[in-house]
Amino acid sequence: MRRLATLAVLTMLIPACGDDGDHRAETGRTATSTITPARRESGTSLVARATGPRITAVDAPGSDVEVATLPNPRPIAEGAEVELVLLVKEERDGWLQVYLPVRPNGTTGWIREADVDLVGVAHKIVVNLATFQLELFERDELVLETRVGLGRDGEPTPPGTYFITELLQPPDPDGVYGPYAYGLSGFSDVHFDFGGGPGQIGLHGTNDPSSIGGPASAGCIRLPNDVITELARTLPLGTPVEIVA
Repeated sequence: MRRLATLAVLTMLIPACGDDGDHRAETGRTATSTITPARRESGTSLVARATGPRITAVDAPGSDVEVATLPNPRPIAEGAEVELVLLVKEERDGWLQVYLPVRPNGTTGWIREADVDLVGVAHKIVVNLATFQLELFERDELVLETRVGLGRDGEPTPPGTYFITELLQPPDPDGVYGPYAYGLSGFSDVHFDFGGGPGQIGLHGTNDPSSIGGPASAGCIRLPNDVITELARTLPLGTPVEIVA
């Protein structure tokens, strides 16, 4: 089984948009799942794993106009870094259009296929803002459903297409983030500097089960702790997350 994430142990400020309470957490292990060979197969998504020290995305295949340059590994906090992976949207003659973990949400750019390894990811998450429901699909088959807590009025969870960028394990599984917290490639439309981080949205557990099923967070997605634990054992970095209105 090939790993898509980097192990890290550190004291850090979780960079996600977060929730009420003390946002400092000692981050530990990451978790991954089995991935398929390169090239898109039915029911899978294509993920690009950077092979060099950086990836430069441009606005069109062969263009010199840079959209973003991302380091590999990608720093997520002081003393911590994670492998750079990007979700592929389109392939074209040696170029890949990828979703980028930058503002504004939905930004894409083109990268050279020669600069990455391609892997297939069989899972996809869909979060419905209207029903407070999360669905997990494996090769287009629904394998899990759960209620979730979402952003409060004035601090909404932003709709869009995102992907998992990192997995953090707080030292206290009964804390505000529960046993695990996934960072996503999207950002709050309201918080640009939240708890010391850039307003990145996340998907995590909770120490308040009553908050599941309603508007309760600053924009992140709260899951029951048993569900986030199951996901942490299953989903690799790069897994797509669609948040729909």
